[in-house]
Formats: sequence, C-alpha cells, structure tokens
Amino acid sequence: MTVYAPPLKPGRTRKPTTHAKPCETAEVRQWRSRMERADSKIIYKQRAATAETTNADLRRWRTLDRFAVRGLAKVRCQVLLNVVARNLQRWRQLAA
Repeated sequence: MTVYAPPLKPGRTRKPTTHAKPCETAEVRQWRSRMERADSKIIYKQRAATAETTNADLRRWRTLDRFAVRGLAKVRCQVLLNVVARNLQRWRQLAA
C-alpha cells in the first residue's frame, strides 16, 4: 500500500538537511521523498475530490460529528452503517 498523506501545512518550512531525524524510520524517510515528487502531488490533489468530500458528507449530513450511542462497538456499528448507506447512495448515482 502506498500512502499519500498531507504535506506540511502552509507557512511551515522544513530546513533542508541531509541528516535524518533520529526517530524517523526508513518508511517515514521514504514517505517524505515520495510526497516531494510532482506525480505524488497530483495524486494527493485528486484525494480532495474523493475522500475529503465523502468525509465531509458523512460528518455534515450523516451525523458522524456526534454519536447517539456509547461504547466503541456501538460507535463502530453506527459508522459502518453510515458508510454502507453512503456506498449505496454512490452506487445508485453511478448506475443512473
């Protein structure tokens, strides 16, 4: 699996260095170099049109900003039911 995570926030600059941070693993160094490539930036921009709109829809219209149940198992059920409903909605839109 290839991770395309958000880059650093605007305004924050990272000093160029040849030394890795002592707590960074090889995977983190690999991720940093991958996110600096132009093709990775294009893939990350596409993420906004797919994952972020879905997350916003689930939070805003499907009440995933608050839960009416208590306990991790019940919250997980509520999230999964909302995700299934969202997938069925998208499937219906694509089929039309």
